[in-house]
Amino acid sequence: MELNFNEKQIEILQKAEEIFCNKGIDGTSVRDLAKAAGINIAMVSYYFGSKQKLVEALFVWRLYNINLELKKTINNEELNPYEKLLHFLDTYMQRIMSNHAFHRIMVREYSKNDSFIFIDKVINDLKISNLQFINTAIEEGYDQQLFLRKVPAEAIVMSIIGPISYIILNEKTYMPLWNVDNFKDYKETIINKYFPYLLDALKAILQYNEK
Repeated sequence: MELNFNEKQIEILQKAEEIFCNKGIDGTSVRDLAKAAGINIAMVSYYFGSKQKLVEALFVWRLYNINLELKKTINNEELNPYEKLLHFLDTYMQRIMSNHAFHRIMVREYSKNDSFIFIDKVINDLKISNLQFINTAIEEGYDQQLFLRKVPAEAIVMSIIGPISYIILNEKTYMPLWNVDNFKDYKETIINKYFPYLLDALKAILQYNEK
């Protein structure tokens, strides 16, 4: 799919993201999209061809940059394996907090049995890239004796990445619990108060000596 979206297409994608987050993809019509973007229905077809193609474009637009950042981290020879993992986790957290509406859409759609095949594919490709990156960093760190255990990448995902997603999706619970009334302060609380605990967990998983 074309990655060079023009200014109008990006404007439509941003509006679509908002309405998909609130109403769901299935609950949103092309008429709804056109109204939200301030254009007529024909313009949606002109820029994207169909609602399904617009949905595909939204996922490509959001996920492409994540994959690009991942590849940059993998190839950064100035970082040791642990620093690569830290950079990946920080990037992942910043991305989903900055684009929490899209993250909510992605989780919702991927959990459906009848989600678009394209959505399943691009999300699976991203997840596999993440696992491959984590495995590569762990292998390097273990060979350099920086890590004491060769941990499966899935364990990192379940223990560290999973909680980041969980806490972003459960702001209705934690915002009142933490006496926070806006998402900006909520993000800052996560970064400053709770993310350090996830880093401690990462260190424990990689550096704990079973012998």
